[in-house]
Amino acid sequence: MPVTLYHNIVSAPCRAVMMCAKTIGLDLEEKPVDLLAGEQMKPEFLAMNPCHCVPTIDDDGFIMWESRAINIYLNDKYSSTPEKLYPKDPKKRARINLMLQYDLTTYTPAIVGYVAPILFAKKEPDDETKKKLADQLEIFNNMLEGKNFVAGNELSLADFSLGGATGMMAIVGYDVSGYKNIVAWRDRMVALPGVKDIQEKMMEAVAARNESS
Repeated sequence: MPVTLYHNIVSAPCRAVMMCAKTIGLDLEEKPVDLLAGEQMKPEFLAMNPCHCVPTIDDDGFIMWESRAINIYLNDKYSSTPEKLYPKDPKKRARINLMLQYDLTTYTPAIVGYVAPILFAKKEPDDETKKKLADQLEIFNNMLEGKNFVAGNELSLADFSLGGATGMMAIVGYDVSGYKNIVAWRDRMVALPGVKDIQEKMMEAVAARNESS
């Protein structure tokens, strides 16, 4: 049975899982979840995931949520070369884990804080929110100096999480052209198999939502 992914394409963590699956050559059975309609609160979804969040996967009855944990699991189980994206070397893995935690606690919250008011409330973010994002983009840009990817010169699981978050800024047309390292890294990510298609589907979903609202 294929792995089933319950997702919403606008969600950065969902796209992180989709990017990981594409990279390791895993075909997913995708089941979109309309979060605004509250489909994640239906009894059948809550029975599967009491935290009522996406992404959620069902691997022949083995249920998981939280995108970073999902990607580690999918890479461990389904990649023919799992150490490429998540090396066993303690220092290399620690660097990847560091970037995964940075994304979870700092980078993604700064982006979501900026994008959410525009996307859901049709209002401009406040000055503090704008500064928080600008500060994090500057920090992340500096982190990428001299690197091809977020944890070094090799693609890793951390790139999918930070890539999903960075992709959200396209929803509101945020200009990142002043951050040369982010732009170069983003372009490398978009060149990966299937990533451009995932990003385009996100933009199509946002456009469709805007037309209907």
